[in-house]
Amino acid sequence: MEPMILLVFFFFVLSLYFYFKYKITLARIQSIIEENLRKKEKEIREDAIKRSASVISGKVIEKLLPFTKEFPFNPRDVRWIGDPVDLVIFDGYSKGKVNKVVFCEIKSGSSKLTPIQQSIKVAIIKKKVKWLEVFVK
Repeated sequence: MEPMILLVFFFFVLSLYFYFKYKITLARIQSIIEENLRKKEKEIREDAIKRSASVISGKVIEKLLPFTKEFPFNPRDVRWIGDPVDLVIFDGYSKGKVNKVVFCEIKSGSSKLTPIQQSIKVAIIKKKVKWLEVFVK
């Protein structure tokens, strides 16, 4: 064979080798990425289920807590709001005379007040609370 044809054939074979090597490597990388995505998706789903269960149990606790022995107020004086605070307690309402109004946020585990709940707490502590009557004609 002619040297030029041999050289072209050599580069053709070399090109095929690198092309298939590239395709095999690309397939391996894609397989690894897909496997990692499946694992990550599974972790995310499990975390979402845990969080959802935590939120649901928290909502149930919020509703049932006023009926426990440990709760210091009459459950009939409690009004559930849910957001931005869980409960407002009109202490004495069930007896016909409110002695005080208590804002109550129920937390469990390691949960903390949100920034808006923190600002509400500060406003109440600083006695920045008002009464407003609106008359409609």
